Amino acid sequence: MSFYATDRQDVQFLMAEASAALGHPLPPPKDVFHFGDEKRPSSGVELLENALRGLKTGTTTWPIPQPRHWGVGDLSVIMDSCGRPAAVMRTLSLVECRFGDVTEEFALSEYEGSWQDYMDGHRRFFKAQGTGPFDDDCVVLCERFEIIYQRKR
Repeated sequence: MSFYATDRQDVQFLMAEASAALGHPLPPPKDVFHFGDEKRPSSGVELLENALRGLKTGTTTWPIPQPRHWGVGDLSVIMDSCGRPAAVMRTLSLVECRFGDVTEEFALSEYEGSWQDYMDGHRRFFKAQGTGPFDDDCVVLCERFEIIYQRKR
């Protein structure tokens, strides 16, 4: 994922703010990203809002970065559509699987409709990314997460 540098001053400020609010020091984030289309950050506005409301608890990554720079228990910062840090999330689980084998339970955790809505939407999204051919045999990374802190609005 990593659309942004993890050492940005605004990211460091959010992590310090989160540490103070949670009452314990947090390690630096392993990833800084936004939901949605990299070419159109505003496409992730609703996805971010759903994550902040606790409705979206899963996200799918393709292609999977090699080497992958985050794991279970690691923190990431989610940026808003204007490129500002919005929230700190903790990775709860990571599962690599064929796209065609994504479970309904995981698809529903993305809060984008039914399993079929998830499949159709992600096929369109990944094909439009232009990072290579995408089909049901491609291996995706299914990540479950929790929001542990969100920026004061």
